[in-house]
Amino acid sequence: MPGWDISPTGVGVVVSNVGDVMQVLDEMVRAYSGDVQGAATSAGTLAPGGAGGEHRGQTGLVAAALAEFVEGTAEELQFVGVRVGRSVNGAVEAARAYQDGDLEMAAELQRRSAGLIRPDMPGGWKAGRL
Repeated sequence: MPGWDISPTGVGVVVSNVGDVMQVLDEMVRAYSGDVQGAATSAGTLAPGGAGGEHRGQTGLVAAALAEFVEGTAEELQFVGVRVGRSVNGAVEAARAYQDGDLEMAAELQRRSAGLIRPDMPGGWKAGRL
């Protein structure tokens, strides 16, 4: 009997691996905000005396650029997990559909090999030619 090229077990292994990677990615995203904030704070300003003294609390060009970068990429970063989750769910659903299709094909081949015509065919279940 012909089969599909997809292994549900293999899909399960890949989905599990993606889940592991997503946990690490989630940790990285959580640290991202703090890392960017630290970089902005450490970048200093163009004001005389740097980030210390009377200029404390001011931000410089690097901090402003980082803020714009974060603002410009926030939406994309926010939805990485959603997109990955949807992709993983799609892969699982596709594997299930292939597996279900494989079972339907097997049942159809068994009916045909017994010389039966399907009940939705004219004459209903009866012996017939393949």
